[in-house]
Amino acid sequence: MSNFGFTDGINEIIAITFGERINTAPIGIIVDDENSKFAKARLYPSHTRRNIEAGSKLWANVIYDPIVWTITAFEDLDEGWFESLDPPIIRGSLAWCEFDAKLEGEFARLELLRGGIIRSEVRTVNRGFNALIEALVHATRYKISRDEALWRKIVECKAIVEKCGDRRVKEAFEILMKEIR
Repeated sequence: MSNFGFTDGINEIIAITFGERINTAPIGIIVDDENSKFAKARLYPSHTRRNIEAGSKLWANVIYDPIVWTITAFEDLDEGWFESLDPPIIRGSLAWCEFDAKLEGEFARLELLRGGIIRSEVRTVNRGFNALIEALVHATRYKISRDEALWRKIVECKAIVEKCGDRRVKEAFEILMKEIR
């Protein structure tokens, strides 16, 4: 797992599964041992979970495009977003991994089958991008619950995005806000 950028803890990626259509969604892959080929992911009721129930494998794309992250939090990407469908690679991804996925309760047990590094890129940590990812977690939950505590967390993230984010991160945050209004 470490060869593809995964570390111990929760690693946020864009997951791709196949069913009636291509499903793309941000998920956290939980890694207990980055030197192992095993991990897990909590899957709530969703297209991703249904596709895995029906036998789909799970492909992970490591990507830093804030627009891709934001769109996939709320809807699936169409084929035009991909540079390849075999394996499924979203344009701009740095790496991809294919996992066998078996459901065990609320988790999918993942076994790394293969993967590839597409491009190497040196990146600094950008607090604006990180705040966007955190806001997306809150926004997807807020859209369902309308919990005011989640709204306050989104607003806190917005302040960081405005201070620290680049143009694309700010554009992605505007997409997020339109989705939850």
